[in-house]
Amino acid sequence: MVLKCYRVLLLSLMKKILILLALSLTLFQSSIVAEESAYQNYAKSIFLSIEQIPQKVYVGQVFSIKVKAIVAHSNIDTLSTTFSTPNGIEIINQQSPWVASSNNNTYENTFYFKINTTHAKLPSISVSLIKNKETLESAMLMLSTPSIIQLKKEDFFSNVIANTLVVNKYKTTTFDAKNVMTVLEIEATEANLKDFKLKGIAKSGIDSFSDNGSSQKIYYYAILPNYQKNFEFTYFDLRGNKFTKISLPIVIDNEEVSTQLGLNPKESIFEFYKSIAYAVLAFFFFIILLKYRKWYYLTASLLFLALYFLDQNPLNHIKLKVGSSIKILPMERSTIFYTSEKILDVEKLGERENYIKILLPDGKIGWTEYENISKN
Repeated sequence: MVLKCYRVLLLSLMKKILILLALSLTLFQSSIVAEESAYQNYAKSIFLSIEQIPQKVYVGQVFSIKVKAIVAHSNIDTLSTTFSTPNGIEIINQQSPWVASSNNNTYENTFYFKINTTHAKLPSISVSLIKNKETLESAMLMLSTPSIIQLKKEDFFSNVIANTLVVNKYKTTTFDAKNVMTVLEIEATEANLKDFKLKGIAKSGIDSFSDNGSSQKIYYYAILPNYQKNFEFTYFDLRGNKFTKISLPIVIDNEEVSTQLGLNPKESIFEFYKSIAYAVLAFFFFIILLKYRKWYYLTASLLFLALYFLDQNPLNHIKLKVGSSIKILPMERSTIFYTSEKILDVEKLGERENYIKILLPDGKIGWTEYENISKN
């Protein structure tokens, strides 16, 4: 009897265990289905990869990293890029737009970075799919930092690291009694041309800077002693992996060039002899007039006399307002080397667009805006 009771209890317990197992299997299967459904609803549709990255870089160098994005989503407005906080690195074009390749599902972008320290670390890149100003999905790409090298700087090193660098043109003109000014137009690719700077020059700087991504251009000026024979500097050539020296002979150019500083026309030898010729001719025709008393000799004498007096004062005398800025070059961002503290009598040498070239009382020549000229 007792055995029978145990048998009944055992059967009842087994039934309950079987029921629990069946319920567990049902719940487990439902969970798998739900996870599969969730995976299908949130399947990844953007894939990022690095197409180009240098293996080593130098402190101060500007370099590029090319990134590719494959987008499986067929209906987006644009791709948006964000970076993690940079460490010792400057991101030059954070908002660079993505460009679709021939394959509509593939986008490419080139980002430029500048290394500032040997301990720099590249940031991570996050790219989002945007539709109606809302983020549909994002993907992150970790960038591996290249080996960073600190260059040993030379005395003539300009701080520039570039793939290519050329001096398109340069000009040297008189600045004052003891100095000349050299202006250079320098163009470089994959470079930190904005960092161009040389030691041992009392007054120098970049007057104009332009950047179109891979290529940069500057106008650099330097005030040098008039006995200096050459203008020299070096840059680090990435292609040759070496310092390259550029040496330019300093030859004072007497020819007026509207985009750069000119010489004082009063100091021209030609102008001096021309004035003497006018005076001699005026005197010559006056002597003939006294002898022959013909009206045309009087006319000729007066004509050359007038030319002589005009030649003594060929420049327009104008007044410069108080607080007027005098610039090295006729450009908006040009360096200001003098500011008038009172009304000055100056002479007009030339003009270019909305700038006037003037001769200051101390003999220096510069450019100022038309608005700085007093009308009184």
